[in-house]
Amino acid sequence: MLEENHQKQLMKLLPWQKVSFITALAERSFPNYKLFSEACETGNAKQFRLSLDLFWESLTVKNSKINFTIQFDRFEPIIPNVDKFDVYGVYPALDACVTLNSAFNSVVAPDPDVNEAMNASRVSIGTVASYLEALAGEEIDEDIIFADELMKTEIEFQQAVLDLLTVQKSPDSIKALRQFAKNSGISNIGITLD
Repeated sequence: MLEENHQKQLMKLLPWQKVSFITALAERSFPNYKLFSEACETGNAKQFRLSLDLFWESLTVKNSKINFTIQFDRFEPIIPNVDKFDVYGVYPALDACVTLNSAFNSVVAPDPDVNEAMNASRVSIGTVASYLEALAGEEIDEDIIFADELMKTEIEFQQAVLDLLTVQKSPDSIKALRQFAKNSGISNIGITLD
């Protein structure tokens, strides 16, 4: 249930803005992956973090030389298989990986018919919606989900990221976006590692 204005903004993003938006969402969802990885002793949170850091570097360092095809080959094995785990945490962890995968898709093999920023936005919203349903123990009406404070915070966060991307690209503006996306270490579903 993305507002039409939000969708239009996502559709108009320049390539660097798309990667920035997606990376910001992946940054915010990193605690979901890290907690799952540590709790289930699986995956590799350091590799996820490294991939995130390389995207931020590519956005702040002019003419950076990062081979994202090789980086994706290192990232892909850490994506959790939901069939191998009987814990809810695998789903937000997978969503974090799907979001970061959208950044890889945007850089490695951009498809003009696919808006990876829109996909990442929907995945992040879906993470919050499925978390709220998991808490309730049943499916919840969409109106109730979008009225929930956690979902309102998600939508506000995404809009704030879009607003931050309206300025001229500079290392300082990307660093400010990165700091904002860290969200004091709190993920889109309220997970904190502190």
